[in-house]
Amino acid sequence: MSTILKPAPMTKIAVIGLKKYRPQVISILHEMNVIQLEPLSKEAESYLTQEQEGELHRQISDQLLRIRGLLNSLPPSPVLAKSKFSSIEELIQNIESIDFDKSIASLERQKEDILTEIKETENNIKLLEDFSFFPEDLKLLRLSFARSYFGRINSEKFPEFKKTLESNGEGPIFISSHEKDKLIYFVLVIPPNFPSNTLASAVSLYSVHLEAVPKLEGKPADIIHNQKNLYNNLNAKLKQINSQLADISKSNYTFLKSAEEELEIENQKLGIIEEIGATNDAFAFEGWIPRSKIDNVKTAFARYSKGTIIYELESKEIPPTLLSNPKRFKVFESFVRFYSLPSGNEFDPTLIFGLIFPIFYGLMIGDVGYGLVILIVSLWVIRRVQHRKYNLTIMPKFLRNFAKTILRPSQMVKLAKAMIPGCIIAIILGFCFDLYFGFHLNGYLFSYLNNFGLNLPPDGAFLNPIGTFGLRKLLLFSGYVGLGMVSFGLVLGILNSMRERQIKHIISKVGWLLFGWGIAMIGLAMINHVNINPLQNIQGIGYFALLFGGIGMMFYGEGVRALMELPSIISHILSYTRIVGILLASVILAHVIDFIFLKSLDSSIALSILGVMIFLIGHIFNIIIGVFEPGIQGARLIYVEFFSKFYHGAGRPFKPFGSKRRFTKNEYEIEIAKKSN
Repeated sequence: MSTILKPAPMTKIAVIGLKKYRPQVISILHEMNVIQLEPLSKEAESYLTQEQEGELHRQISDQLLRIRGLLNSLPPSPVLAKSKFSSIEELIQNIESIDFDKSIASLERQKEDILTEIKETENNIKLLEDFSFFPEDLKLLRLSFARSYFGRINSEKFPEFKKTLESNGEGPIFISSHEKDKLIYFVLVIPPNFPSNTLASAVSLYSVHLEAVPKLEGKPADIIHNQKNLYNNLNAKLKQINSQLADISKSNYTFLKSAEEELEIENQKLGIIEEIGATNDAFAFEGWIPRSKIDNVKTAFARYSKGTIIYELESKEIPPTLLSNPKRFKVFESFVRFYSLPSGNEFDPTLIFGLIFPIFYGLMIGDVGYGLVILIVSLWVIRRVQHRKYNLTIMPKFLRNFAKTILRPSQMVKLAKAMIPGCIIAIILGFCFDLYFGFHLNGYLFSYLNNFGLNLPPDGAFLNPIGTFGLRKLLLFSGYVGLGMVSFGLVLGILNSMRERQIKHIISKVGWLLFGWGIAMIGLAMINHVNINPLQNIQGIGYFALLFGGIGMMFYGEGVRALMELPSIISHILSYTRIVGILLASVILAHVIDFIFLKSLDSSIALSILGVMIFLIGHIFNIIIGVFEPGIQGARLIYVEFFSKFYHGAGRPFKPFGSKRRFTKNEYEIEIAKKSN
């Protein structure tokens, strides 16, 4: 079990080779993407020196900035094939031969100027359409001795605003006004002696929107016509410039994207030279590598850099964490990372989470209809976001917007994949509970099947969650689940402590385990009305031996603090009964909705319509709760009541040196080791 629940085994290595093969070694490491480089140990630093950034590194950085600038100015074009460059010198020479920088820069300046004019023209058209009622030439409003404004105000506030301004000495002149959609649009001329603070106060007090009269000549209707012609001409020019940029992109985009990627990779390679120690003839570095990848790296070194040697180092450091789980469980790694990444020497609980979480989720939903709806929505999210096969929007807009505010598209896909097995379990349990959006439908099927000699429950439910018998069974089941999960967590904690040889922690956790079982045995005995008096029943001696023996071991291992935390073990076990509580809340709410709906059908048409609305809105609301509440509570039960018994987390992720090539080919033909995470 410890092998299954462990991250990928990591080994710290040292690589030593001839300096003339250093470029090949760095390229191989980048392409295989399996080694996380580490700073040299103090012993190695005393024999090696570290090189500083060279001229080639600065040249690559400068050209990379140049290429990115060109790409930002060009519209994207499809990259149909990967490129390969024989050397970085050839690549830089090809980049330096590019001669369309000035053309692109000129087109970009023209484009910016045109966009500025288009925006100004749009604003002028919009403004003048609101003030087209003004009958005169706008140049009459451009006065050297006064300021002219177009204004907009709520029609109810306009008289007070006008009175406030006119009551202040030499008041402004309201030349013209027009009412539309409960707003007053007016033309205002402010004399030079009118106090600016009075105008500002009135504008703020009455929520007035003022804009300076644009510096245009002609009547508003004529100006609007001219501005629209100008707008069309500007858009035509913009289209022409975009066409020229598209032509340049079509001819050069593939090269530029390939060059950008190759320069980024070369920049990374040269960047790590500062982390690699060297002498006049040799180089050395240290790093972490998955144990399963060492042979692949040795084979590549033997082929392309003869004499390069890998040494496996003994290290007491905690290695970086590379999660290694079966493909179907990788989606649950995000849930574990959300809590905390396991350190490299402790259990990886991803597999446990992936097995337990869907069961909790499905049990808390427990309805065929709800499970089926959530399953369909999950499959739709995966296809819509990941595969982009459909443009249908079956989800209401407000729900889509809400989901986008809390989750990125990739996170939505992971969440949907995690809910799918839980939905399947919910459908199976819903059939056993005879719940279809709260309705009981199995009875019709079972009454027919029983005619063929089957002995199926006539009421349709194998277990009724809101019946006395069913509820007792479910509560008892949840208690057993709680006891099992807490016990399993303590066993894993004991194994962790054994590995770390922490004797007191082992004794303490064994004490917690005994105490938990002692409490559970006493509780079950009392439920079944069993006499637990140690003087009258030998079983009682065993129960209290577990109880007080556990307390003694906890006290020995953790001291007084353990006694203060005794109630927590009980609360953690009982906390799992919330699984049944959430199921009951969903079932009862569904029954209430269905009851109102069925009663409304026997009433007037208006009440029937109201009943249908309550039915639809109520079940949608219950489904939304079913998406979030079981997920949150199911994860919480695992995080708090289970992980706390053995899991510390705080691991550092494994970050191998390398990057994925999208537009360029590998420099060396090697068998690239696939990442395990």
